[in-house]
Amino acid sequence: MLSRNHSQHVSRRQFLKLSAVGAGASLLAACAAPGAAPEAPAAADGSAAPSTAAIDLVVWYQDWDGANRIMNWVTPEFAKEHPDVNVDLQAIGFADLLAKMLPSIAAGNEGDVMMMYTDWVVATDISQVFLDITDPAGGAAALEEKMWPAAFQAVEAPGGKVYYLPWLAGIRGAALSVNTDHMAEQSIDYLNFKTYEEVIEAGRSLTQLNDAGKVTRSGYSPRSSQYPLLWSLIWQMGGNFFDKETGKWSHSSAEGEAAAQLIHDLYWTDKTCDFELFTSEFEAVSQQLVSMWGDGAWTASVQTDVAEVPVDNIVTPPLANATEYVLYPQHIGGWGLSKRLVDDTAKLDAGVDFALLIVGPDASLQALEFYSGVVPSKEVYADPRIEDVKYGAVSKRVAESMWPVARFPQDHVAQHAPASDELDRAMRNEITIQEALANMDAYLQEQEDQARERLAS
Repeated sequence: MLSRNHSQHVSRRQFLKLSAVGAGASLLAACAAPGAAPEAPAAADGSAAPSTAAIDLVVWYQDWDGANRIMNWVTPEFAKEHPDVNVDLQAIGFADLLAKMLPSIAAGNEGDVMMMYTDWVVATDISQVFLDITDPAGGAAALEEKMWPAAFQAVEAPGGKVYYLPWLAGIRGAALSVNTDHMAEQSIDYLNFKTYEEVIEAGRSLTQLNDAGKVTRSGYSPRSSQYPLLWSLIWQMGGNFFDKETGKWSHSSAEGEAAAQLIHDLYWTDKTCDFELFTSEFEAVSQQLVSMWGDGAWTASVQTDVAEVPVDNIVTPPLANATEYVLYPQHIGGWGLSKRLVDDTAKLDAGVDFALLIVGPDASLQALEFYSGVVPSKEVYADPRIEDVKYGAVSKRVAESMWPVARFPQDHVAQHAPASDELDRAMRNEITIQEALANMDAYLQEQEDQARERLAS
């Protein structure tokens, strides 16, 4: 049995060759089309400035408009304090970055600083993937003073060490987004929802039906968020679905059935949504066919700025009888450093400074001008400038309520889509809830066992 204190040596090449790579949905890529990568800074006369840098720092990041905007700001700011460092920015599409990262790390030719998503490395021993930056970044205690501790716990890390700096999170399922025009129609004070049951009641009142009884506008759609929502509900009901010490998956429980039944009732009893109204919830929101949804806090900025749908975010409230208020916020984006830097102190210092600048207040405030998700930094929300940033206030409201109750199961399953599909089949009445939960457990257990066997070999 593999424990948290497992210390058997595994080479990076051997481990990464065996490790599964998850292809989970991007928390950020879905909300922005790729944009132009930042250009190299120019000299005063407009020509390309010659590089006199003694250090070349290769940065891999996901090529999307938001990240490009941030890099356009970060790179010249970084150069002010590090004139001897040449930053080689390499913008890579989401799918390509996902496919490239672990094989490149195994081969030893990865970037020095890499944007990543925690679900990409959840099935690995993260200490064999990224460099331990605990001390170079100031120590775990200091980092957890600046950021909420939960953000460092998306992936199991040996000895409480820090192997990535958390950055942005869309928090699918842990946040609800609302069409504010629809709320106003029914005079619903969504900012004062106290319980999840109030959300359901509001969803019923917002739902519109035609003469045949078919839903023509969904008052509350759980379609995109039902899988992560299930986990939050099980925890709130006093149950559990994964024991990280034993590696046992157990959705098949009284709490698991009750949580799944609650979601099932949204479709068939409360009738706040059905499966015929739309195929894509995101597109349906843009068409104003959905009043509330849980696809993630990031959707507010996209729907508002692109589809011109007025949207606000709230934290998903707890069940009225919750034994504990806890939310699963899905995986998050962050930054890791190459293990090769352990032998290059100058480049290591530059890489840590670059990553800290990206996740710090100045860069994060740049992000929240166009991004309505959350960051894990308490410093960002304590900065008085947050009120002047377009999505600063809503992000702060959600982050300060969500992060203190956030929890990650720290499982080792990289690809949850097959389990999510089984839950969806139950929601559609294709199979029973009991069958779906049993199928989920069987698949997840197989994946967990395989991952732990790889880690122990």
